[in-house]
Amino acid sequence: MIYFIVYFGIGILANLFGPLAKHLSIEQKHILTENINKSWFYKYSLIFVLRILMTIIYPLFFVSYYILKRKPEKPVSIQDTINSNVVRRFREIGKYNNTAPTEKINDEKVIEIYQLICSSFKKASNERNERIPTDNLNTIAIKFFNVYEQFGEDFMKEHLEFELEKYRKESLRPEYQKGISLF
Repeated sequence: MIYFIVYFGIGILANLFGPLAKHLSIEQKHILTENINKSWFYKYSLIFVLRILMTIIYPLFFVSYYILKRKPEKPVSIQDTINSNVVRRFREIGKYNNTAPTEKINDEKVIEIYQLICSSFKKASNERNERIPTDNLNTIAIKFFNVYEQFGEDFMKEHLEFELEKYRKESLRPEYQKGISLF
């Protein structure tokens, strides 16, 4: 019984001080940001379970950290991974076709424009009781990357409103009905 108390006591201290505590605080911040729309009970129960688990299996962490020399990596969110892949693919398509997005548009702006175009056209398609395939939305986004690079953000937004109104009244342009797959 005394061995269990000592083992558990060392686990609690490891949770509070040293490299394990530092790594757990990084994980805690990641859990809170990833689950921002979840209930507080869900977020903090995940953190509590993680802390209890690491209190029990802390020797594995220290073997990996000190003996195998593996340092914990900062967690990456799924959304960041998806965004980087989307930007990479759009840049490859743009380079292959000698079109936008080029390096004139930073990665954050590519994602911002892509989300704006997709959400706007999805909303308009819901109003028409239609569904625009994702591949067609990718084609539309490529066209708007070109508009953004050539004429700027203000004109792109004006043009987006024009295109949305045209879509609501008529239908999707024939050149927008061609699909580009990102993956």
